[in-house]
Amino acid sequence: MIEIKTKPVVSRLVGTKLFSSILFPSCQSAQCKTTAKADIVLLVDDSSSISPSTFKTIKNFLADIVSNFDIGPDRVQIGLVQYNHYPRTGWHLNTYKTKGSLLKAITNLEQQAGDTKIGRALNYTLKENFKPNVGMRADSKNIAVLITDGESNDDTLLPSMKLKRAGIEIYAIGVDHVNIGQLGSIVSYTAETHMYYVRESSNLWDIFKNFIINICNSINNLDSVRLVNGTSLCSGRLEVKTNQSTQRWSSVCEDDFDQQDAEVVCRELGCGAPSVLQGALYGEVEAPMRTKVFQCGGNESALLDCRSSGSDRNVTCAPGKAVGLNCSEPVRLVGGFSRCTGTVEVKRGDWRPVDVSDWTLKEAAVVCEELECGSPVSAGIRNESLSKSAWKISPNCIHSGYTLRECVTSGSSSSIMKITCLEPVRLVGGSSHCAGTLEAKRGDWRPVDVSDWTLKEAAK
Repeated sequence: MIEIKTKPVVSRLVGTKLFSSILFPSCQSAQCKTTAKADIVLLVDDSSSISPSTFKTIKNFLADIVSNFDIGPDRVQIGLVQYNHYPRTGWHLNTYKTKGSLLKAITNLEQQAGDTKIGRALNYTLKENFKPNVGMRADSKNIAVLITDGESNDDTLLPSMKLKRAGIEIYAIGVDHVNIGQLGSIVSYTAETHMYYVRESSNLWDIFKNFIINICNSINNLDSVRLVNGTSLCSGRLEVKTNQSTQRWSSVCEDDFDQQDAEVVCRELGCGAPSVLQGALYGEVEAPMRTKVFQCGGNESALLDCRSSGSDRNVTCAPGKAVGLNCSEPVRLVGGFSRCTGTVEVKRGDWRPVDVSDWTLKEAAVVCEELECGSPVSAGIRNESLSKSAWKISPNCIHSGYTLRECVTSGSSSSIMKITCLEPVRLVGGSSHCAGTLEAKRGDWRPVDVSDWTLKEAAK
């Protein structure tokens, strides 16, 4: 629950105490009331481009962030990393266990200098700060909050992808001369909820309430299923949240799960249809596991909406029997004469066309492969008169092993691509490669029903 206080208040740090001020009369505090656990790491830019007065304002802003959470070992923990050309840990998640001690630590922050290297800071945070030995809890929500005033001098896209795949949700706050496009590619989900920009640091409190509300929503996120240790957001070992208040996740035994259950999970995750359902695909887990026998009809929107065999129970799965699942990526070609031709669209929340102004046949091949449509035959840009909401996808991202869905950032465009892929069909059992039974591949090879075909269809 989020409790919004309408009394204008901003906290200023004076020594180790907090005092109210009306310097920013437009701001309001937004107290986050939650019983859920969260591990939040603040990544604070202290490079040369930040003036001493701006750094002081950022410290005040950090103090207000801390003040709006219930701090403690069983609630919200906050760690901090300062970065310029080299990142360093200010304190770990489990260093300070009270709000007062955190506020005192913020008062003592000192600015360094140097270039802005956000990518290096993101890599450092994943390696050094989101670790169990420094306080990260298995049953908590993991969130990184990036604050910067400039454009990074290194790659940020791939480091941010690593954090997202590790289950860390990323927010970004930009001040002054930031690269908006760069920040948009770093954050999780959409920029509308996870990216904030102000022209001057004194305007940080203009975005404060919405920022706290969205962070609180993330902490209270009611996600009930996830796929872990996979190669994308749509693959991995299935885990179900069996206790929302304690954020406890459990694996599922293969005997308690079937294809209809898999269809529901893939739909709930915003992915395509399940392509592989098999035990031990993504590593073993320790038994016992706490689970239910799910009895989905296949049309439910969430796994926990399905009927089950009763209450949770302790079970021991045989080796290799923890459910692993591959869902197809949410990619499609629309407006063509078959599923293997048309305008590229990707779903992440909603379906949007893809801005492909810097794409070539090499990138088009990724789409064709994802759809099991063979190789691209043609790829051309279609320019529309008006820009509309679109996803932007960096070629560098998808050629680094990440899926189209993982690489999307919000934007608008009037340049969209129409792709024609080679249909995966073959003739088998004939006297030559030009004769035989027609088969098409979608997952596996199957004969094509041609009962209503004429020579016109066969000619294609």
